[in-house]
Amino acid sequence: MTSESNFPDRPKLRPLEVSRVTHEGNDYFLLKNFSHLNDQSLMVPVPLGLYLQAVDGTNTLNEITKAAISRGAPEFPQETLDELISRLDDMLLLSNGKYSVEMEQRLDIYRSAPERTPALAGLAYPSDTDDLRGYLDGFAFPYMNDYAIADNDLPAGVELKAVVSPHIDFERGGDSYGMIWEQVRNQLKDVELVVVFGTDHNGEGPRLTLTNQHYRTPLGMLDTDTELVDEIALILSTDSTIDDHPFADEFNHANEHSIELATVWLHRAIGNSDAKMLPILCGSFGGLLEDDALNIDDHTAISRVIRLLQSVADERRTIFIAAADLAHVGPAFGDIELIPKESEKRRRVESEDEVLLEAIVSGNRRRFFDAIRKNDDHNRICGFAPIYMTMWAADTTIGTWNGYQQCQADEQDTSFVSIAGAALFG
Repeated sequence: MTSESNFPDRPKLRPLEVSRVTHEGNDYFLLKNFSHLNDQSLMVPVPLGLYLQAVDGTNTLNEITKAAISRGAPEFPQETLDELISRLDDMLLLSNGKYSVEMEQRLDIYRSAPERTPALAGLAYPSDTDDLRGYLDGFAFPYMNDYAIADNDLPAGVELKAVVSPHIDFERGGDSYGMIWEQVRNQLKDVELVVVFGTDHNGEGPRLTLTNQHYRTPLGMLDTDTELVDEIALILSTDSTIDDHPFADEFNHANEHSIELATVWLHRAIGNSDAKMLPILCGSFGGLLEDDALNIDDHTAISRVIRLLQSVADERRTIFIAAADLAHVGPAFGDIELIPKESEKRRRVESEDEVLLEAIVSGNRRRFFDAIRKNDDHNRICGFAPIYMTMWAADTTIGTWNGYQQCQADEQDTSFVSIAGAALFG
């Protein structure tokens, strides 16, 4: 329901990209559409920031004003707040305004298309098939011989069950991509099903978001196992805490880069395979870090999905992939502290990342979870959910990690994203 001002009575902000900027001597919050539905951005004066905190879908405009003032915000004319909410709505930044209508239309277009076309081809990597092969080979070349795992390199009775792959852009993370995908390439020849858990940068959680669309890359088509999608959707639809759990955020698949970037390397590794793919976007696990939060292992619907995937893996050669980065720290991600190269903070983050990586390769998902909860996820582990889901589904016991990098994330090189690859066996 909307007011006469043509925006919702109780507006609710969607997840946003927020950064703090200075313009003409004044401080602003720069708001961007996290799912890139448009290229617009909005500068909001910092004093109005406390008003935005109350735009959560539970407050009228008057209640938003009262909440902000109670937190110490200056009082603004009603017209100012009306204009702010109207601009947010026009930019599709309110989940219960114009965004809902726009999304319904875009979702219809997405679902009626014959396939999910790559969103980043020609932008983040070459769209031409031969150019892309050459581009990827350039990153993989140093590792084509020395890093491949042969069967006789593995302990008796184990096989590759899962891969942790970065999802950062290739330009910054190509060396890590090349290293891990060359390491596991020989172990993927007989794969029948690839389950890819990717970070849903625009999704709340805990939530698993499905799609029936096939994933195309410039290297060809990776068919989605639609029968398995249907089975999982039936399970997730029993989750009464989330409306339409399996497909509520389906349009996030259209522009989400996490699965797409890992899938390009997957396609290069398996070639013209008959293997099916199951793409699953994972919403944030941030809410699970609270002391009274439900243990994710006790989430009835998600645990049933895991048991189903494990039973499928018993029948078909299945590989689980986590399309996941690690830490996101520095001013580019909202921190006040600058983190230049060779700083003690960089070394501390690397040490904390190594704790996570050791938990991953040992197959101890509880230790992985507890290490993130211990510091309240202050490093913003972007791959938290997909890594946990991959470890849970694959149930691995040993592994190796490599290709650790801290990738520049701002012009001053005072922020970074950390990444690594891992091969997991069981």
